[in-house]
Amino acid sequence: MSLGGKLAFRGRAQDHEDDPGDRLLIGGDNPPELTELVPAGFEHVEIEIGPGKGAFVVAATEAKPDTFLLGIEAALGYASLAATRLHESGRKNGMLLVDNGKLFLEDRVQEQALAAVHVYFPDPWPKRRHRGRRFFTDDVCAVLARVIRDDGYCLVATDNAAYAGQVARVMGNASMFERDEHEEQRRIDLGPGHAFSPTNFERKYIEQGRVIRRYAFRRLPRRITDKDTGSGSPA
Repeated sequence: MSLGGKLAFRGRAQDHEDDPGDRLLIGGDNPPELTELVPAGFEHVEIEIGPGKGAFVVAATEAKPDTFLLGIEAALGYASLAATRLHESGRKNGMLLVDNGKLFLEDRVQEQALAAVHVYFPDPWPKRRHRGRRFFTDDVCAVLARVIRDDGYCLVATDNAAYAGQVARVMGNASMFERDEHEEQRRIDLGPGHAFSPTNFERKYIEQGRVIRRYAFRRLPRRITDKDTGSGSPA
């Protein structure tokens, strides 16, 4: 999506019928900085890009009460439903924001602010002319590397084999990240809400017998990587 398209998206507003309480924020033309959304006292902050109906956000706020989880969803209807579920849970360590996820990471999140970024079953945009709209394009590595702290993670799940290949190529070729298969299994063993699960797509695709590919990409320490890439702060 072009910058103009992203900014136009931010200007749209829609009506919704759910009751999300104070757990939903519509970004609008000028979304707040991440620091304005996170209550005091949270050492760990994580973002989920495209939380859909909010299954993971709700589970994560229960599994990790010391972590604040912000879900950034482009579709107001889904965001409102997810926020309503979060509101009904009574938990205050999560919120839903209607905005463009990549753009929010680029201009509203401070350097090294995040312990993790979760991206589960992103739209593969299968038509060739639409593939530039995918989240995992070549420019995303620099965006993620800036906002994820040293030894933090980008956690990904997809059922789409072709898109999985693109994720592995884009992230695997980034000098700022390395795949951590041990962490992938550790998070799975920890259970729902820690990574990958649960999501509505996951449940659906498991029932359909699809193969789900899960990745954990660790942000390498800046003193090792950024002297070569020029990104981030000097050690």
